[in-house]
Amino acid sequence: MQKIFTGDFLMLIVFFRALILYAVVFLVIRLMGKRELSKVQPFELAIIILIADLASAPMSSRGLSIFDGIVPIITLLVAYIIFTLLIQSSNKVQDVVCGTISVIIRDGKVIESELSKLQYTMADIMTQLRNKDVFKVQDVKCAIIETNGNLTVIKNSDNMNFIPLNIIEEGKISEVNTKILNMNNSDVEKLLHKNNIKLEDVLVGTMDENSKFIYQLKEEVKKDG
Repeated sequence: MQKIFTGDFLMLIVFFRALILYAVVFLVIRLMGKRELSKVQPFELAIIILIADLASAPMSSRGLSIFDGIVPIITLLVAYIIFTLLIQSSNKVQDVVCGTISVIIRDGKVIESELSKLQYTMADIMTQLRNKDVFKVQDVKCAIIETNGNLTVIKNSDNMNFIPLNIIEEGKISEVNTKILNMNNSDVEKLLHKNNIKLEDVLVGTMDENSKFIYQLKEEVKKDG
């Protein structure tokens, strides 16, 4: 009878351990923000995987304290917050941590240098194109590999010159996007001067599909002629 009671008691402990760790993991994931799993950045995915691993050991092992799981999980949350603040403070840090977008197809032609840099094969590209209902490279006006590996495609039939890109984000010039658009900082400054606005006042500034500059300040959206 005592053995049965002891076994039931230990199972009850495991049950409550699981509930507590589930609550902690759920809270941490919620604090990391609302984002689809397919759209997380590499550093976010690494943290999610580690959190799952850290939670599983003390959940089932009676030899480990529940705090052996909770403390490292909270540490990872702090690391995530620090990473996020660093990324928000500098576009260069963001490029290093999250990577940059890459134009893989332009005007119906695959850019071989980007293909090699991304370690993509033509089979990889064609698989993603078919998922977008595109079956020939020649039908693509422009295709971009996003930082999470997804492919964004503009077809010739879409009547767009290019994928709209942000050249200004949160008061900072996006050097990666301006380079893709064959622009430089001087070109951006001219657009700012033309619209009589300051760089630090711009929340987001975009070159649209027709090479028009659209920008948003704190409480308004304006469009260049």
